[in-house]
Amino acid sequence: MRLKPLMDADGRVLLDSDSSPVRRRAQVSNLRSHARHLRWSLIGLSLAGLGLSSLMVARGVLGTDELNLLARGWMWVAEGQFIPYGNPMSSGGKSPGAMTTLLVGLPLMVWSDARAPVVVIFVFHVLAYLLLDRALRDVLRPVERLLLCIFYWLNPWRIYHSGFLWNPNYLFLFGAIHLWSARRLQQRGPRIWPSFVHGAALVLAFQLHVSAALLFGASLVLYVRRYLRLQWLGLVVGLVVGALPLVPWVVEVWAHPSIATTEHGFLGRGLLLVFPLVRGIFYLLRYASLNVGYKMSAFDFAGTLGTLSSLLVRGVFFVITNVIGSLMVLLALLAWLRLFRWDRKRPWRCPDLSSISARAWLRGYLTSCFVGAVMIFALAPTTPMHWQGLLLFHVAVLVPVLWVGALSRSRWARPVFTAIVVLVVLDLVTTLGMTFGVPHYRCGGRLGLNLALRGDHPMLHELHVVDRCPYPFNPAGGWWPDVLSAPR
Repeated sequence: MRLKPLMDADGRVLLDSDSSPVRRRAQVSNLRSHARHLRWSLIGLSLAGLGLSSLMVARGVLGTDELNLLARGWMWVAEGQFIPYGNPMSSGGKSPGAMTTLLVGLPLMVWSDARAPVVVIFVFHVLAYLLLDRALRDVLRPVERLLLCIFYWLNPWRIYHSGFLWNPNYLFLFGAIHLWSARRLQQRGPRIWPSFVHGAALVLAFQLHVSAALLFGASLVLYVRRYLRLQWLGLVVGLVVGALPLVPWVVEVWAHPSIATTEHGFLGRGLLLVFPLVRGIFYLLRYASLNVGYKMSAFDFAGTLGTLSSLLVRGVFFVITNVIGSLMVLLALLAWLRLFRWDRKRPWRCPDLSSISARAWLRGYLTSCFVGAVMIFALAPTTPMHWQGLLLFHVAVLVPVLWVGALSRSRWARPVFTAIVVLVVLDLVTTLGMTFGVPHYRCGGRLGLNLALRGDHPMLHELHVVDRCPYPFNPAGGWWPDVLSAPR
């Protein structure tokens, strides 16, 4: 019986059982060379993303939200006062739970520098990528694993959020844990350990940012559609353990109810006004593109290149982020439409999770997360901002990964691989530009984060904050972190 020959993306025969021994050896050699090329490309791009994130950690500066977070950790380490709640929320009140104080304070005990908690964020990003790659290694083809590295790990959106202190920057890891635990439960059935991790991650992420509601919505839809099988004892124990940092917050709320009081927005705002709902969905398209956020594209190189040269370079970045980036958003929309077309032909509820393929499960996971996101964006009391969808960043990039991977095996293979090379170059150029030209990674300049403080404070010197970017003082109208003692 003649075996079907192995073909490449262009339809050429890679390995034919009926060919001569010499020809088969040449075909095997080509296959090994192709696999080796993909492996070294994956290693090289992974190291490039690692280096760029490290450079951003070294250059990050602090604005208002960042100083608020830093103050919580410093108050615990330096003065022994444990702050049981997080940063002020846009809807009013304070973020619930003591996770921010723990994640900022513990690194400061090891290294008394404002960059210490940022190193934890950097480690979270590394773990997130490793978890995703591990969970999907037997689902994605070798080319798609390389695409995951490009669209996720080398993505300017992700790298930008890996180098400065901000509570949404921690969330990438919890999104990856959500997929990893759901995949484990699909592979091995309802088990205690993955169910425990799934439940704990949901509650811990909520204490870092209330946008964790997106993960709750995703899990609910996955369960209803039978793409998620849970072991209830493990889930409940995980929820309880994850809720332990909430205990000091509950005690504080009992004494000071104002920290849990919301002042803005109302449930169902996105459904009533429509625009907030559309905006939230739009960010799920933008994450896989170079169309980065407003301050992320506020390039200014006047301090190093001069005014004229800075304007010219800014023009180049405008084309990359606004023209090419907008085209990529349209391509991401096509990828989502292709996924929806596949899902429309499937039963809404998975008939038998153990019998479907890994790729079918992954597609069901992605569409379920989208449905869950639509539900949460419709109910959200405020208009979604770009950081409020970062928990589903992995979902947003996996959809184009699957589509581009399919195109790489079609007659479009050559232009697709050319476009991938161009995308890698643009990713690197854009990220380098961010590292030296956008507000979170330079001191002052256009839309810079320099803010006038009401006075001086020992924290600013002990953690070397003002050594890297001095703040002007304005006792009459300056800003001040909400938990620090009065300025000097």
